[in-house]
This record gives sequence, structure tokens and C-alpha cells, in this order.
Amino acid sequence: MLADSDLRGVVGACITPVTPDFEIDVQRLKSHMEFVLAGGCSFVSEFGTTGEGASFSTRQKAKALRALADAGMDLKRHIPGVVASAVDEAGEMLAVIAEVGARAALVIPPYYYTPSSNEAVADFYEAMIKRAGSPDIEIVLYNFPHFSGVKFDVPLVEVMLERFGERIIGIKDSTGNLADGLKLIEAFPQLSIFTGDDRILPEMVAAGGAGMIGGMTNPYPADTVQLYQGPVTDALRARAKARIEAVDAHGGTPVLKSLVAEMRGDDAFMRTVPPLSPAGSSVMGTVREAVKDEPVAG
Repeated sequence: MLADSDLRGVVGACITPVTPDFEIDVQRLKSHMEFVLAGGCSFVSEFGTTGEGASFSTRQKAKALRALADAGMDLKRHIPGVVASAVDEAGEMLAVIAEVGARAALVIPPYYYTPSSNEAVADFYEAMIKRAGSPDIEIVLYNFPHFSGVKFDVPLVEVMLERFGERIIGIKDSTGNLADGLKLIEAFPQLSIFTGDDRILPEMVAAGGAGMIGGMTNPYPADTVQLYQGPVTDALRARAKARIEAVDAHGGTPVLKSLVAEMRGDDAFMRTVPPLSPAGSSVMGTVREAVKDEPVAG
């Protein structure tokens, strides 16, 4: 990671509050982002996996981004996601991200048809950029093969850098695999390499990683920031491990939304977009027992 890069720290991968008719609730989204940033996060990232990015249309997401900008949010602290398998949708989203002045775009590869080669992955990104009008916006590669089926390993990242050069500024590695994350850090010291997993964050940072882009920032931003900047105690590690494992084992995003709803005292944060369903009370009871947290009034 370049010493003079500002792209480091903890990035809150924010949940997306929704209205009863499944539109993006911009007022609550803005409030929640402010909560995450106030907890010490350097940036926020909307409309990724935690933000149900694949469940909203480009129209919805573009409207929300423009509304956030109009409401006075500093989009230089935002790294919105591009989650689309259609070149037209991805290009339109990238154009809006550039239009509102976001810091960068977090772009996942196309996730329906399997790319035939590393070059084919790069072809998608090239077509997206061209369709967007080749805006002056930097890109963080989103490595989440569980959803996309594409792994940004060293050979693929080399193809991306050869094709796009300095436009590629980082990688979010959501695999949780420390060995692979360390390989990326070693191979690409010029890039900001983020993990998506609290459990390996201290090791990634110690090796030269940029930090984390993750969902546990939604209920616990301050603790996640402490994992990044220290002091990292055994108790903090144990608490972070228990939390992420409980959330992942019981549904992921719906559980995070329920935790936020409890902390904020606002059940509207629990709403999800089908096919996801809100976490039930029995699930949340199990999660609460596993993490041994008490709801905090917000």
C-alpha cells in the first residue's frame, strides 16, 4: 500500500434501511452512515453485499446516492458498490458514483455467467468503464467468489493492472482466507488491500494491509476500529470472533439489521428486501446469547 494513500482504515459496509414498499430509506441510511462514521470509520460503503446491493435497481441506488449528496454528505468518504452482471447497469452505476464525487467504486465481477478467462473478466470492467463514459473514478476490486464465482488471485489482478493501471487502487478480499490475503499484500504493495473479516484484520494490517471493509461495523464500529488501530487484546479478539461467527451462522445481513434496530430503538431498520426475511426473535435470542451483548440505546 502506498504510504501517501488515504485509502486505509475501517470502511463501514453499511446495511440499507428500506421502506415498507422496498424503496431505499434515505433518511435512515444517512443517519446510520453518520453513526458508523462517528464510531471512527474512515469511509462507508453502500450497496455492497451487506447493503443488499443486488436487490436494488440501478435507478434506486442512483436516486439514493444523489439524495445523500443533496443532503450534504461528503461523498469523498463513500465507496459505493457496483453489483451488477449487465454492462449497462454496471456502467450507469459507475457513472453516478463518479457524478456524486465518491472516493472510489467497489466493483464485483459479473456473477451469473462464468467468465471464460481472466481476460474476459477484464473485458467486463472495460465495457463498464466505457459505458459509463470513462469517468475519472478509481476502482476497488471486490473479491467475493462465494457470490461472484470469480477469485481475484494474483494472476487475475495482474491482468487487471495491465489493462487498467492506476485506476485500480485496491482490493476488498471477503474470502476470510489469511494466506491468500497475505499473498495479495505481498504481490501488490501499491494497492490498498482490505479484508472483510474482523478475525484476521490485525494480521492483515501488520503485514501491510489497508484495513477492513466489513459489515460488523454496523452495530460495532468502535470495536472494529480498535481491531485496526489497537490495542488489540485477547478479550477484543474473542468478542469479535464470537460476533462474526454468530451473525454469519444465523443469516448475515438480516441479523445485522436487527442488531442495528435494537441499538437504535427503531424496528424499521429490520426490514429486508425479498428474498431476504427479517431475523426472527428466536434467532436474535440465540445470537444475543452467543455474543453476550446488551442492546445499547442510540
